[in-house]
Amino acid sequence: MTFAAPWIFGLGLLAVAAPVLIHWLTRPRPVVMRLSTLRFVREAVQSRSAANRLRDWIILALRCVAILLLTAAFAKPQWGDPALIVDDDGDAVRVVVLDVSQSMAAAAGNIPGIERARTIAERYLQYRSGLRTNLIIAGAQPHAVFENVSTNFEALREELSHTETRPERMDVDAALELAARQLAPLNAEDQRRRELIVISDFQRSGWGAANFDAIAPETKIQLESTAGEKTPDNWAILSAVCQPMGARQDRVLLTVRVGNYSPTSRNLTVEAEISDAAYRLSGVCEPQDEALLTQEIPIQMSGWIAGQVRLVDMEDTIPADDWRPIVARLRGEPRYVLITQQTEQGTSSSHILACALAPEAELDSASSRLHRVPPRLLDNQSLTNADLIAINDCGKLSPEHIGVLARQLTRGRSLLYVASDPIDAVNLAQLVEESQLQLSVRFAPPAAGTERHDLRLVTFDSPRPPLANFGDSLAALVEPLRFGGGLSMQGGSLINPAADDSIRAMYSDDTPAIVVASTDSGGTLAIVNADLTSSNIWKTGALVPILDELVQELLATDSGSETYLCGEKLVAQVDTGRPADTLRIVRGSDLQSETDESLGRLLDEGNAVLWQWDAPDAQDVYQIQDNRETLFAAAIAIPAAEADLSTLPADVVLDRLVTGHEVHFSAQDASRALTHDLWKWFAVGVLVCMLVEVAMLMVFRT
Repeated sequence: MTFAAPWIFGLGLLAVAAPVLIHWLTRPRPVVMRLSTLRFVREAVQSRSAANRLRDWIILALRCVAILLLTAAFAKPQWGDPALIVDDDGDAVRVVVLDVSQSMAAAAGNIPGIERARTIAERYLQYRSGLRTNLIIAGAQPHAVFENVSTNFEALREELSHTETRPERMDVDAALELAARQLAPLNAEDQRRRELIVISDFQRSGWGAANFDAIAPETKIQLESTAGEKTPDNWAILSAVCQPMGARQDRVLLTVRVGNYSPTSRNLTVEAEISDAAYRLSGVCEPQDEALLTQEIPIQMSGWIAGQVRLVDMEDTIPADDWRPIVARLRGEPRYVLITQQTEQGTSSSHILACALAPEAELDSASSRLHRVPPRLLDNQSLTNADLIAINDCGKLSPEHIGVLARQLTRGRSLLYVASDPIDAVNLAQLVEESQLQLSVRFAPPAAGTERHDLRLVTFDSPRPPLANFGDSLAALVEPLRFGGGLSMQGGSLINPAADDSIRAMYSDDTPAIVVASTDSGGTLAIVNADLTSSNIWKTGALVPILDELVQELLATDSGSETYLCGEKLVAQVDTGRPADTLRIVRGSDLQSETDESLGRLLDEGNAVLWQWDAPDAQDVYQIQDNRETLFAAAIAIPAAEADLSTLPADVVLDRLVTGHEVHFSAQDASRALTHDLWKWFAVGVLVCMLVEVAMLMVFRT
């Protein structure tokens, strides 16, 4: 127990002397009485004197105790851990960091964490002479109410009263860095006391790697936890993905990841609504674990599809994470752009490639989804509608054309390059360099006077895509194949091609046959090292199935599943070929778009449109439309880490995260909470003493 005003006890000790002095001054004095006999008087006086002495000592003790209890009540007794920061006199700079992440919506004792946080924050935002303060709203992008610390306490409390939880995470390090800037001294003479108050549930997923190094060592840090004694039970949908399947993408694989943050296992039922159809997935999730629920769903349409998945019959702490939006883009029949300088007439390598990409029909009838582009006409606009860009017999590409192709890779698109001519080695080297692709293979033109012909295809002991899917029939498929043309290796043979996953197949002369490499942004470059006219693969019928498997892999890298997080800055490039002012952004199933940029901004960027949204504030599906035609869709969801409500204990925070500072951690549980209303019990003690004194006077009345 501590006292906010212990100096009052000095006055209390002086006050205790009053009843002692009164007792001494009012003690009975001897009285002389003349009587004929003292026998009966002596007995009566002795009996009454003993009772009076007992009464007087009891009353004196009660009065002294009452005064001491009254003194303790005025000294403001407190039970529990005392606060490090108190509102005493002196100049000070104070910054209050308020966590508004999704986990702060969790209730303990039917009181949401954000309500407890507002109550605590209001206590630190009261006016005091010499105090300047500021409030930081800490979400995914923390911001301060004022640019600098201020004395406008009323405005700070007004902003605090409107603060609610947001469906986003808290960027702890960004909030602490912002607080450090607010607390920084104005100059060398600024010696005001620095105080930092952090109000949060100290969720393990967000605070586990917090860094307080930005806070000056002389700063007093008060950590106020809003978490209850027991971690609330919660179940949540952590992710939901619709992965298109098959070359024609006429079905999707729905994968739902569910988290069980409770001490008991639970039977789960998830209801999915996709394209006006409902599906149910079920399973069991063990305690403190995750479960994956999958189902293959047929889709009889192409383009963007949207929907949501939701936990059924689930009552938990945070209902907001019991559902999640999903989007997917189904392209239907793939559309190709073939960059070549050869015409459609004759049996050229590009003609063979075009027939293999569209084998189900005559080339003339398939031309709607396979478009030839001469290198001289290559630009961003010519590639807009292509699902896959194929390159063969293109000649020497200019730096501008290399730049166009490199930008497609860095934007996450896929390229299929059939290297048949020596000049292709130069094109590939420049493309790899421009796109910053990590490719271990360095191709080179064949040495002068040498010919590449009659090469056999060599597979690894464990076949790799696109050959892995042929299983036991692979040997019979590749045995009759003979290849010619293509490129050699720069610097000789590979040392250990089996250790390089980007090499999918080799030739009998130890040069790569098929190479597949990806950029950091998700774009993929596949290189087929062969001259199709000098090879018999198209005559044996093996080209179509092998190429089909390779195309499926390339197109699978573009799943069309765009998921962004609430509160995080959204930047998406939409290849529409249409001006931004003709498009609109629509939320969910709304037919009307927002006009005040509350859903972000659409900006023209070349032949594409850039969608920028500083801080998405609601979980839902958002679409970019042109006359109700959806050109792009994105699912904006709550971060999965917010579902796990487990918090860091005080000793971990104090011993591992906050070191080198004067710091105090205040918890909300009953064992550690600081109690300020003990004075009431001391007042009750005073009243009890008075009642006992009256009772003693009645018992020993004279």
